[in-house]
Amino acid sequence: MMLAGVGWLAALSPSLLRHLSPGVEILGFVAELALMLWLIIKGVNLQRWNQQSGLPQTPP
Repeated sequence: MMLAGVGWLAALSPSLLRHLSPGVEILGFVAELALMLWLIIKGVNLQRWNQQSGLPQTPP
């Protein structure tokens, strides 16, 4: 995702963006897909999430 973020900085230079646009789009897609799959497969540890957020824990 860091590479995709750096790639979007190319938007500051329109001529550079024309040359890098396909690569930036591919990097962005791959990064977002990886994050989505990670969250679907690995999920979120709800107990740890609530503990870190300071919310009172309620049994499911």
